[in-house]
Parts: sequence; structure tokens; C-alpha cells
Amino acid sequence: MKVYFDAVSTTAVNPEVLETYKKLLDEYYCNSDALYDDGVAIYDMQEKSRNLIAKMLGVRKDEIIFTSGASEANSLAIKGLCFAHPERKHLITSIYEHSSVHNSFRQLEEDFGYKVTYLMPDEDGHITADMVAKALRSDTLLVSIMQVNNEIGAINDVEGIARIVKKHPGTYFHTDITQGLGKVDIDLKDVDMASFSAHKIHGLKGSGALVKKQFVELLPLISGGQQEFSLRGGTSNALANTVLAKTMRIAMENKEKYHDQLKALHDHLYEGLSRIATVNYAKGLDTLMNISTPIPSEVLLNALNDKGIMVSSKSTCGSKKNEENRTLKALGLDEDHAIRISFDYTNTMEEADYFLTQLKEILDKYA
Repeated sequence: MKVYFDAVSTTAVNPEVLETYKKLLDEYYCNSDALYDDGVAIYDMQEKSRNLIAKMLGVRKDEIIFTSGASEANSLAIKGLCFAHPERKHLITSIYEHSSVHNSFRQLEEDFGYKVTYLMPDEDGHITADMVAKALRSDTLLVSIMQVNNEIGAINDVEGIARIVKKHPGTYFHTDITQGLGKVDIDLKDVDMASFSAHKIHGLKGSGALVKKQFVELLPLISGGQQEFSLRGGTSNALANTVLAKTMRIAMENKEKYHDQLKALHDHLYEGLSRIATVNYAKGLDTLMNISTPIPSEVLLNALNDKGIMVSSKSTCGSKKNEENRTLKALGLDEDHAIRISFDYTNTMEEADYFLTQLKEILDKYA
């Protein structure tokens, strides 16, 4: 049996999305900026998708910028804002952001002279509005805090943080909602920018978007033509952008449809894991938990892989680098013995039982 318990890393493309995409590929190949009929038809499909996405998120159509995913969207939001407003040099983020956010701040700090405040999560793994309020300064340009942490699943009150930032003149708020989209509700009314990817919600890799409110000024990072309101040059990936609306609609429908199933799977895994391992965190996102065992993570991952079980020990973006796990370190946890288990509505109780059985056998053998 093969068991995929790494949904936080990526997900399989939804069959309905894949079928639509394949049909579009067969017929529509023209450049969406071309002025002949076939090009205009593709442009119109992309713009219909943009409008549908905007409605789902409660924003304006011209506030949706298509990107290659959340990493690009995060870079555009953070660096694009800073380069457009060089007079304010203080930034606030958390120590446990995704690497695309963390490394953007590091680059701004090390290469461009910005001062960055890195907030530490509380004992429950959260970054709070009070923490942000205390860190704000007169020269603070940007606050960037993720909605859901991708290592432990802690859910931050980004709406509360956004309200605090909104009261601070000249300061903008950005949030990476990649892990929360289709799982956790969010009101973007006071959020200035939000980033997400399609491949975390059974969409295409290389597809995502940045929500940028109309009053937020950014400097483009990719110079080119008129595409994406002149903020992202290059030929549009129009067909991927077109199916993003369907991807999001299905994900949001499935949030309610599979809620009880996912909660039952979470509780079953939690009960089983509590008997054989240390559950580090399981009180955030229902589809993600982090555990520790006496066995080194690398050994355990290989042993589980031999049984056809796929899990991870850290964010996939840093899996091949010898980088510390900033989230687990901040919480005082030993990253060398921790693994991350994440799942979605495609997983079953049978898979959960197989995983628990194999994990116990491995622990009995090696511990």
C-alpha cells in the first residue's frame, strides 16, 4: 500500500481541474495578449477567472495578480513594496515564515539595509496582534505574518493583526494564506496583500496569485510588458490562470463537504499517535500534525518510505539543504527527531491504520 501523508507539501491535481486544463491545451495555444479573435478568446477566459477569484475572496477584479505561485507572490509583495517606498526602512515578520518570505526579508536586511523585527511565536505557536502592536515603529513599512504555519499548522489571527496594522499610518499588512486557503476562512477587508498557490489545493503547479489592494504601490520585479497591470512582465500562463478559479471553487466547496471526514481522520490519527509517539502539535489545522519519536527523522523517513508511506520532516523548500527548522527551534522542539504528517480528503481510515501499524513496528524495531 502507498500512503501519501504530505499534503502540506503538494497535492494531486483534482480530476475535474485536470480534465478542463487538458481540453484547453488541445484548443487554445495563442498568446492571450494577441489582438486576433483566438487570442482575445483566451484573454477573456483568463479575465473571467480573475473576476470569479476576486468574488470568492471579496476583492476587486483588478486586485488579483496572477503569478507562478506563492513564492513569487510573496517576493513581489515584500520586495516590490519596499522598493516602491525606500524611505521607510523597518519591517516586521515572524521567525517561522515560509522560506520565500523569510529569505526575502533576509535579503532586504543584508543587501539593502532594512531593519527587520522577527517575532517569536508564543508557547501555543501563535503570532498575536499584541506582539505586532508592540513591535510597530514610526518607520515601519510592512508587517508580514502567515495565516497558517506550514510546519505545525498553528492558525494565526491575521484579521486581528490586519486591524492593528490598519490603524498605523503608512504601514501595510501582507499574509501568506497558502496553507489556509480552502481550509480556514479569512476576511481580506483589512488585509493589504495576500499570497497563495494552486498546488496546495489540488491545482496546477506553477500557478498562484497575489491579492494586492488597489491603493498599494509596488515596484515590478519582472520587467516586461503590460501583463498583470504592468506588475509582472512575460507571456501570461493564461490557461493555468483560467483553471485557477475552478480549483479554488472546488477547494472551498470541499471545505464543508469533507469537514467531518477530516476531523474524524485527525482524531483517529491523534489517538493512535499519542500511544506510540510524542505529539508536538495537533491543535491547529485539522489536516496537519507534528510528532517526535526516539528515532532520528532521517532514519524514520527512510523506514516509512520503504513501507510506501510518504511524510516529511520539514518544509519541502528546505528539504535538501542543511537548514535549521525555524518553527521547531522557536518552540524548543528537537527537529532531528520530528516528522510532519499532513493529509486531505483523498486519504482514508485504512491508510491511517496502515501508517499507525507500520510506525509502531518501526519504533519497536529501532527505538
